[in-house]
Amino acid sequence: MNVTYDIPLVILSAIVAVGAGYFTIEMSQEITFNKGLERWSWLIISAITMGMGIWGMHFIAMTAFSIEPRISYDFLIVLVSLVAAVLGCTQGLYIITQPVVTNKTILAGAITMGSAIAGMHYIGMAAMRVAADISYDPTLFILSVLIAIAASFAAIKIVIGLRKGKRDTLYNIKKASASLIMGIAVLSMHYTGMAAAQFRINYDLITQQANTLDSQIIGFSVALAVLGMFAIVYTVLVNSHWNRSV
Repeated sequence: MNVTYDIPLVILSAIVAVGAGYFTIEMSQEITFNKGLERWSWLIISAITMGMGIWGMHFIAMTAFSIEPRISYDFLIVLVSLVAAVLGCTQGLYIITQPVVTNKTILAGAITMGSAIAGMHYIGMAAMRVAADISYDPTLFILSVLIAIAASFAAIKIVIGLRKGKRDTLYNIKKASASLIMGIAVLSMHYTGMAAAQFRINYDLITQQANTLDSQIIGFSVALAVLGMFAIVYTVLVNSHWNRSV
């Protein structure tokens, strides 16, 4: 089966993944700065941003993925994959933004976030409607989950280290590094998971249902929605920093 990738869309998916990491780091600082209702508000906003970011990256990357026959997606399962990502990120962020964080806490957060990333990916794969039977290589499947957890662990360690650091050049370098690592976590998991997927054409399968969406439509729609969300979140963060400095 001929498999191809649209390189510009692959690059766009990488930008979204790193952007999700960056804004998650910025907002995790806001969670620790605030208490009570404001803390919970930032936690929910952070989880939605991170969840939508990794979810958006997945479907932009899936738009870049092309095979024959044509691929569409079950809309309801797509929504379930988004909910899984947001809920997993909520629990992970709650764990790592506690006042006292131990290595066990970090590991728990990494497992939660890594599992959220992997769960979102494979639920999203289940939403595919294509005239082919899909199976997975067990080794690559397990490797994809371990990559997500390991990279999440490394990123969380850096994020926690930023709490006590001065906001200087070194701080910005560490923040950029954490953003890249979190982006790499999502990208590595996604493309390892895609490498694990094996497609065998089966034209007897029904590929179109009433609630399916064309992959191009969902990919570009998600890209616009996620980038728009990043712009809104950036405005909110700038306003929050300004109010705190006054």
